[in-house]
Amino acid sequence: MIQSRTIIEKGRLLGVATTADRGWLFTAIDPRVEDLHGRCFGTPAEAERVALLVLDRGRSTVGGQA
Repeated sequence: MIQSRTIIEKGRLLGVATTADRGWLFTAIDPRVEDLHGRCFGTPAEAERVALLVLDRGRSTVGGQA
C-alpha cells in the first residue's frame, strides 16, 4: 500500500512525499520547489527539510542579493 505525507509551510502545500521502491518520492505542487520534483528521499522528514531549505534559499536571493 502506498503511503503519503503532505509537506506544508505556513499553510501552503509545497508537495507530497509518497512511498516508492527506494525511499520517498517527492511530487512538487508549489512551483518554488519544482527543482525537487521526482527526487527520492530516505524519509518524509528529509524531503520536508530539503523543501524548506530550498524555500529559504529562494527568499535570501530575492532581489539578486544572497
